[in-house]
Amino acid sequence: MYRILDLENQFSRQKINKAKKLAVRELEEEKKNHFVCFVDEENESYDVRIVLNTKLEIAESSCDCASKDFCLHLLAMGLFISENKTGATTLKKTTKKKISEAEVAMENLNSEELKTWLLDFFKKNKEAEVQFMLEFGEKKKDFSNEEISEIIKNTTHSVVGKKKNLTAQDVKKIVDLLTKALEPLEQFLFQNNDKQESIEKFLFLNEEIANYQMNVFSSSKRFDTFQEKLREKFVGYLNSMKDFEQWKEIATENWNIFLKKDDYMSFHFYYFIKEMYHSGDSQQKIYIAEIVRKEILVWIKSKFELRTSLKEDLLEIIAENNFFVELQKYFPIERYENSYNLKVIGEILKIDQDKAEKICKKIIDSNVNDKYNVPYYDILEKMYQERNSLEDVAYIKRKKFWEDPSIENYIFIAENDTDIEELKKFRNQVLSLLKGSFYNYPENMDLYFAILDYEKNYKKMLDVIDHNTSTSIINQYAEKLFTLNKQKFLNSINSRKAWNGSEEDEKILADFLVSKYDAAQLQEIFSKKFFGFGAERFSKMVMDKIKN
Repeated sequence: MYRILDLENQFSRQKINKAKKLAVRELEEEKKNHFVCFVDEENESYDVRIVLNTKLEIAESSCDCASKDFCLHLLAMGLFISENKTGATTLKKTTKKKISEAEVAMENLNSEELKTWLLDFFKKNKEAEVQFMLEFGEKKKDFSNEEISEIIKNTTHSVVGKKKNLTAQDVKKIVDLLTKALEPLEQFLFQNNDKQESIEKFLFLNEEIANYQMNVFSSSKRFDTFQEKLREKFVGYLNSMKDFEQWKEIATENWNIFLKKDDYMSFHFYYFIKEMYHSGDSQQKIYIAEIVRKEILVWIKSKFELRTSLKEDLLEIIAENNFFVELQKYFPIERYENSYNLKVIGEILKIDQDKAEKICKKIIDSNVNDKYNVPYYDILEKMYQERNSLEDVAYIKRKKFWEDPSIENYIFIAENDTDIEELKKFRNQVLSLLKGSFYNYPENMDLYFAILDYEKNYKKMLDVIDHNTSTSIINQYAEKLFTLNKQKFLNSINSRKAWNGSEEDEKILADFLVSKYDAAQLQEIFSKKFFGFGAERFSKMVMDKIKN
């Protein structure tokens, strides 16, 4: 972690000199020890951020250049902060820069010279031309679909041309420029969102962005995030209309496009009407829910079926507005549709626990892979706990034991499961799987030995102790194993040709042996030299304790 006041001692002189040549602009302390600024390097400008902790160490930093290290731009900013932090006061904002040479040159140019130079410059720098038009071009008050397409085309082309493989930085530049380019269109759409034509233009805009996104390759999620925020803003304006009757007309028309028409419906339109519901107030939500409710009643009579993913979305609306009891018939359980099924069961639980129990069991029986049954086991376990049905809870805990293989769960199962044959199979399976996993999963030894301890099966413990058994485990049960068969316990220790544990654990075991066995007996065993890993060290430790 770099300390801000000591940066010059933490980097090479060459790197320090390079960083000091960069221009630091508009440095601000947004809040205590949170700094942001722009750092200019030749023709590029970078957003740079540094956060200091109370020790004036750099706790967080970021720069939108491509470097993954502590780049020159961060170093330049850090050095600049360092110079101000050494003073008596904390920096709040930098003073304005002196007039640059470029500004002086512009003052000396006439308008024709400047126009000629800019036109030539724009031929080679399309992104700059777009930025210029956004700032100084004519502000439109209406937009055709062709003009919307042109905005998307010109903006993307000005940044990356015909390039198909886009970097994260490319996408960021496109989205930043699109945000600026679409401001007039956004303003028009937001001011006229009470018109269906504006909604159609908004959806067309989303389609155009999506079409561009489909024709390029990038792992960035910025396009999706951009469209989500645009949709939230547009629907937010729409739902804030003061004339509720006018809003109802718009909601009815657009929801009926989904509910009543067979025409192709884009996923952008579907996201739009979903957002209209989910961002609405209680009055708007109940109105849309009532539209949905009436149409589902028609579907039940006509036996019309939606695909499950759409049913799942409508179920949320129906459930939130307490229409599930009336419309339950339209939401049957669907095989292998866990997300949807769990929501249906959640609603059934509110009205009929016995029915929910039967459904869970039926789904569990039909699932091929038991991992998909866990959420249904969870529902049943909670239900049985509320009923205080310990036998049923034990059964569920046995079925989902490997989701939480703890000694507490094992003991609960052993003491409450009444299926003796299944319990035996379960016990043998658990011990077998745990013992076979010691090498790859040493932590499983704790549970294995805890189970044997619960069963008072110390003979089995002595039989399984080998070089894989950690010394800490042996220490935990040493007294009980010694009491059972002190000679066999000593032989088990002596037979370990390799040692698995910390030196502190070995000291504890050595002290135990010295306190329990005759010195001559221990000397006879541990005076011999072993060549296994750690065995000689332990033998020497025991011998030293005997001498002392």
